Amino acid sequence: MTDIVTFADDFFGAVANGDIDAVRRYYRDDVKVWHNFDNLEQDKATNVATLASIPDRYDTFEYAEIRHTPIEGGFLRQHVIKASRNGKRAHVPAILRVYVEDGQVYRIEEYFDYGQLKSALGF
Repeated sequence: MTDIVTFADDFFGAVANGDIDAVRRYYRDDVKVWHNFDNLEQDKATNVATLASIPDRYDTFEYAEIRHTPIEGGFLRQHVIKASRNGKRAHVPAILRVYVEDGQVYRIEEYFDYGQLKSALGF
């Protein structure tokens, strides 16, 4: 089980550090990333583009209070999104169910209050 925690740390380390090439390698080509706030699934190219655009959309962006919990077929990731934009700050809790098979992510289900993020940062 600790192998999946190491995988989780490494994968989200790549996300947090903006290592988009590494994120691509962690994703299967058919990965789907679903969000509760819009009930839509992103494909690999769309999600990678979203992650790559974080520095353009925020002045600061980080994940805090990180926890990874191994579960059957992957792990749960809990964190708080800490972001700032134009002098405004947001702290938004999130949880993700990450499905992993053969060393690659094939599905993510992400739950957080996007309205809270938008409201706090003035989108």
